[in-house]
Amino acid sequence: MANRNEKRMMSAACKYAYSRFALNYYMLYEELSETLEYSKKQKEFQKTFFELVKQLLIGEYPVDKLDLLRRQIICETEVISYYVDYFETYESALNRMELRFFHDPVYLISDEEMVNRIMQYIVSAKDSPERNERIRQVLEQLPIRYTKGKFFSIVSHALSVYEGTGKESLEQLLDLIRAEALLKVPDNIKDGHEKLYDILETLKKGNYKDPTYEEWKAMRDSLALTEEILSKETSDCMMMIDLVNDFYVICLTRQDTLMDHQEETLFHTLFQKGMERLEYPEVAKEDELESLLIQMEGMQERYYEQWAKYELVDLETTMKAENRSEEDLALWKVDRLLSTSSFMSLDPDDELEEDGILLSKKAVEELCGKLFDELEASWKTMPKRMVRAVMSRILANIPMFFQTSDEIREYIRNSLSTCVDVSEKAACFSLIDSIMESEHVLV
Repeated sequence: MANRNEKRMMSAACKYAYSRFALNYYMLYEELSETLEYSKKQKEFQKTFFELVKQLLIGEYPVDKLDLLRRQIICETEVISYYVDYFETYESALNRMELRFFHDPVYLISDEEMVNRIMQYIVSAKDSPERNERIRQVLEQLPIRYTKGKFFSIVSHALSVYEGTGKESLEQLLDLIRAEALLKVPDNIKDGHEKLYDILETLKKGNYKDPTYEEWKAMRDSLALTEEILSKETSDCMMMIDLVNDFYVICLTRQDTLMDHQEETLFHTLFQKGMERLEYPEVAKEDELESLLIQMEGMQERYYEQWAKYELVDLETTMKAENRSEEDLALWKVDRLLSTSSFMSLDPDDELEEDGILLSKKAVEELCGKLFDELEASWKTMPKRMVRAVMSRILANIPMFFQTSDEIREYIRNSLSTCVDVSEKAACFSLIDSIMESEHVLV
C-alpha cells in the first residue's frame, strides 16, 4: 500500500513539474529572444541546459548532468550573494556619510524624540514576530560605537541561548553570521565577474575616514553600476535553478509515470519550437508558441493540487533509517526540488546528520571564540566605517538579546548618545524614518 502511494506521489510530482517546467521554459525563451545581455557564466549554463533538453526530447533523462549543472548554478549564486553582501555593506557605510554633504534640517531633532518615535514604531507591531523584525531593522541602521570587546560580549550573550541545544543549529547560525560579516569568500569570485571584481577592489581602496564630496560621489556612482548587474544576475540564477529543479524532478519520476501522450507531446513541441525560434529567429512565428501556451491554461494549477494533497511528514525520519530505499531517496529529493527553497542540498549526508551533540556553555564559548578571532583578523584591514556596518549586519541576525521594552529603549538611547557625528546620526535616523514610513504605507 505504501509503495502504491509513493508511485502516486511521484506521478503527481512528475506532471506538476512538467507543466511548470514548460511555462518557465517559455519565459526563458522570451527573455533570450529579446537578445538581452548575459554574463559569461549564464551563457554557459544556458548552452548546457538546452543540450540537456535535447536529450529529454529523445527520451533520455540526464540526471547526473543535471545534478552537476545544478551544483554549478548554486556555486554561481553564492558568488553573486557575496558581491551583494559586500556592496550592501559599502552602501551602508556611504549612506551614513551622505548628510555631511546634503544636510537636511528635517532630521535635526533631539535624541529623545528619536528614541520615542522609534519605540512607538516597535511597540505598535501587531505581534511578536513583527515586533522582532522591526527591532532587527532598527538595529541594522542605528549608529555603532562599540569596542570589539563590548561587541563580542553582546554577541556571546545572544548566542548563549544555544547552550544545551544541538551543535548543528548553532553552526548554521555561525555560518550565516560569517556570510553577513563577509568572511565566506567563494572560490573564483573574479571568473566571469571582472567588472564587479574591479569595482570591489576600487571601493576597498576608498577614503572612508574623511572623504571629499567628489570621492564620496565616485564611490556612490561605482555602487550604482553594480545594482543593475547584480539584479540581473540574481534573477538569471533564480530562473535557471527553477528550470533545472523541475527538469530534475521529471528525470527522477518520468519512467514510473503514466503520462497523457497528448500533454507530453504538447510540452515537447513547446521545447522544440522554442529552440528552433532561438536558432532561426528570422522565421519565428510567435503565434505558434502562444497557441501552445493557451492549451496549457490551468494545467499547472490542476497538477499542483494533486501533488499538494500528499503529506510527507515522515519522510525525514524514513531517510534517517538504515534501510531506506532508492525510492525513499528519490521521493525525498523530489520533495526538496519542488519546495519553495530552490537551492536546498540534495545530499542526504549534508542534510540528515543526527544532531545529537548537545552544547555545553564551554562549547558555545569555544565556537564563538573561533568566530571572534576571524572577525578580529578581518577587521584589521577594514576601514572603521565598514567595521561598524558589519557589526550592524551581525546584530540584525543574532537571536534577540533584549528582555524588556526598557532594555530596547536604553539601547537605542545609548546608541544615539555615543555617536558624536551629527550628520551620521541624522543619516541613520533618516534611514529608520524611511523604514517606518514604508510600513505605514503598507498598512
